[in-house]
Amino acid sequence: MNTLSSFTAGRPSTGKNPIPDDAGTDEWMGHLRRTVQEIEMREQNPELVDPARYVLYADPQLQRRRHADNPGLLQLLEIVESRGPAVDVVLIQPPGAS
Repeated sequence: MNTLSSFTAGRPSTGKNPIPDDAGTDEWMGHLRRTVQEIEMREQNPELVDPARYVLYADPQLQRRRHADNPGLLQLLEIVESRGPAVDVVLIQPPGAS
């Protein structure tokens, strides 16, 4: 598996597996939507959310190139990058990526 294109979402302790390289746009969108929901929950009700860091393993530049023709996916990625860090939802390069 090419680790640059691998992607997983969740807290590191949850043991999420990377999405396969051949995953479709719908699968990527689903993970990004769940991450945006996590951001919204943390913004609206921080007392109800586990305070642990939420990590999204992804190479945003690679995803932008791969999905340049999908404005919805690009918008979700932008939301995660811009609003996530304020509530401890972060993008991190996949393990082993250069």
